[in-house]
Amino acid sequence: MYHLRVACKARQILVKLMSHHHHPQQQQYYTDISEEIPLGQVPEEKPDQKLFDSRQVQHDATYARIPNRQSVNSIQELQKKSSFSLYLKALFTIVLSCFFTIALLLLFLYADGKPLDFTIIGLKIPSLVSFLLSANLIFIASGISKALAEYKWVRLREGDKLTVIDVYEECTRGLSGFTSAFKAMHFDFVLIVALVFNIGLLIVSPVSQELLVPIMKNTTIGPSAQVRFHYLGVEGLNGRSKLGGSGIAPFMNGLSTNAYITSSSFAQAATGSKSSPLFTCPSNSAYCLWKNVTYISTNMTCNTISPDETAIVNRWGTTRTVVVLKEFFTAFNISTASDMKFPKFLYSGDMLNRTYWDLANYTAPMMPGLNIPEIFADGKVYDPRYRPYVGDQSFIIAYNKTWQSASFLDINSTYLDLEFKKCYFNSTYVNSTWITTNGTLAEYSVEAATPIVMDYDNVIGNNTANNYDAITAHPQNGVMLNAYIMQQSIIAELLAPKYYNIQDYFESFRQIENFKYLKEAFPFEYFMQYALNAFDQAYIQAPYVNKDAESLAWSGSGRDGYAVFNSEPQYSIKRDACFALCLCLFIPILWWIAIWTISIKKSNGIARGNSQIALLATGMTPLAQHHLRGFSKLDSENAFKNAKNIRVRVGTFRNGDQNEVVAFGMDGEEHLMPLK
Repeated sequence: MYHLRVACKARQILVKLMSHHHHPQQQQYYTDISEEIPLGQVPEEKPDQKLFDSRQVQHDATYARIPNRQSVNSIQELQKKSSFSLYLKALFTIVLSCFFTIALLLLFLYADGKPLDFTIIGLKIPSLVSFLLSANLIFIASGISKALAEYKWVRLREGDKLTVIDVYEECTRGLSGFTSAFKAMHFDFVLIVALVFNIGLLIVSPVSQELLVPIMKNTTIGPSAQVRFHYLGVEGLNGRSKLGGSGIAPFMNGLSTNAYITSSSFAQAATGSKSSPLFTCPSNSAYCLWKNVTYISTNMTCNTISPDETAIVNRWGTTRTVVVLKEFFTAFNISTASDMKFPKFLYSGDMLNRTYWDLANYTAPMMPGLNIPEIFADGKVYDPRYRPYVGDQSFIIAYNKTWQSASFLDINSTYLDLEFKKCYFNSTYVNSTWITTNGTLAEYSVEAATPIVMDYDNVIGNNTANNYDAITAHPQNGVMLNAYIMQQSIIAELLAPKYYNIQDYFESFRQIENFKYLKEAFPFEYFMQYALNAFDQAYIQAPYVNKDAESLAWSGSGRDGYAVFNSEPQYSIKRDACFALCLCLFIPILWWIAIWTISIKKSNGIARGNSQIALLATGMTPLAQHHLRGFSKLDSENAFKNAKNIRVRVGTFRNGDQNEVVAFGMDGEEHLMPLK
C-alpha cells in the first residue's frame, strides 16, 4: 500500500511539471495584441482568462482515456461520408421541384378543352393545379432557404457585420424575415434576388388560376332551312309600288297593294308595341344571327315658318289650289262652326301635281288608237314628261300655339293663334346585324349607315333608270326608289289616313312609357320618331299580301343566317402564359442551386446551414471575446443594434496545443487565418 501511495504522488508531480512547461508557449500567441483595443483595454492575462488554459491539457489527458477517442480522430472520414448524403438531399429537393413544375405544365396542357366538371383522381383541375403548385412552392422556398443559410457562412468567411448572422437567419424563414434586412439596411445581390423570388412565390398562385379560363365554345350551323328571316330587301320593288318595271315615275305614290304597313306602323308607335319580325330559329340553339341585313331609315325634320308661306288645299273636293296660309286659315275656317280639326296637315306649295291625289288620278300618255302607254314603244328612250311628277317630299302642319293636341280653336281665333311648321325627310341606307334574344329578333348592331341623296333627274324621274332592268343592273337605284316611296307613304298616312287620324294616335301615344307624354304640349315630333322607326322595320319585315310573299324566304349571297349552339363549358388554356409561368418557376430553382453549390465549394464541402450546433461549437478569439463580452446580457433587439458597428470573420485559430479550430474573430485580426 505504501508503494502505491508513492507512485500516485510521483504521477501528480509529473502532471504539474508538464502544466508549467506549456504555459509559456501559450502566452506567446498574444504578446503582439495592440494595447489600443476598441471598447476597452485587454486586462492582464491570467490562466483562467485565456481561450485555452492548463485545464485543457488535463481535459485532453482525461479525454484520452475515453473509449470512443478513435471516432473523434476520424472526423474527416465521417465528413467525407456525409458529403454524399449532403448532395443527395439537395438532389432530392431539386428533383421534386422539377417534377412538380413539369407536372404542372403537363396538367395545364392536358386541361385545355376539358369540361369544367372534369376530374383527375377525384380532384377538379383548379384544385389539382393548386395542389401541385403549393407542393412545388414548398420545395422551391426550401431550396432558397438552403442557399441563403449556406451563403451566410460565405459572408462570414469573407468578413462582414455581425448583424449578417441575424439577417440571413431571418431571411431563410420567408418573406416576413426580410424585415430584418430593412432594419439593418443590409442588402446584397443575393438577398435582393431572394426577396424578388419570395415575392414571386407569393403571387404565382393567383396568377396560375388566371390561366384556366372557362369558356363556352360555340358551334355554328347554316345556311339552313331551319334558320330563316322573312325579309324583303330594299334593293327591289316587288309588291311595294305600282311602278313595277314600267319606268313611269308618276306611278310611284307610296305603298300600293300593301299600304296597310304604314297604318300598322303608326298604330304600333301609338301603342308602344315592338315589331315582331318573322323568323325561324332552332329551339335548342343559343341564338340565331343574320349579318348584312340592309334597310332604309327615314328621319323627319320640321322648321317653323311664317303664315306667308304657301300650301296646297283641296277645294271643292277635286281642285288642288296653292294658297297663302294666313289667307286660308280665316276666322271662319278655323271656328268651331267648321269641321276643321287640328293638327292640320297640308302639302307644301312646291308639291303641286305631286300630291297623293294628283298621282292617284294620273293617266299615262297612250299610243294613238291603243290602250297601251307610249313608254312601252321604246322604254330605253328617255321621256322628259315624267320628270315633273317627282321631287322633294314635304308637308306643313298647323296647330294650336299653346296646345298641339287641341282638336279645335276657340271662337274668333285667327291664324295668329296657330303655329306653322314645314317638315321634310332624309333617308339613310343601313347595313346591320340582327340577333335573336329571349325568343325575339331585334337589331343588334349597325355596321354602316350611308345617306341617300335623291337623284330625280337621272334615276327617280328617269324612265331609263327606274325600270326593272335598270334596277337589276344597279341595285342602288332600287334603294333610292324605295326611300322615295317610303317618304310618299308617310305623308299619305298623315294627309289621307285610311283608318286613324293623328288625334287618335296622340290619345294612345300619351299613355305609353308610364305616361311620359301625357303632359307634353307638342307631342307630334316625338310620336313621329317612334312611327318612323316602326315603319323602317315594317318595310322590310312585314309579310306582303301578294305572290311575292314566296320571296320572303331568307336567301342570298352573304346574307344567310346562322344558328349558334353553345357547347358544354370548358377550359381554355393560355399556352404561352403556361410556358412562361413554368419557366419562371425554374429560374429560382437554378438560382438557389448555383448559390448553394458556390457556398458549399467555398466551405470545403461542409454544409453548416442554419445549424445552431455548428454555430455554438464555433469558438472565439480572445479579441472577439473581449468585444462581445457584454452581449450575452442584452436582449435580441439591443444586441442587434449594437452589432451593426462590429465586423467579424470566421476563420481558423491555433489553440494552445497548436491545433487549428474554427473560431469567430474580429475582421482584420492577425492570428485568425482564412477558413480553408
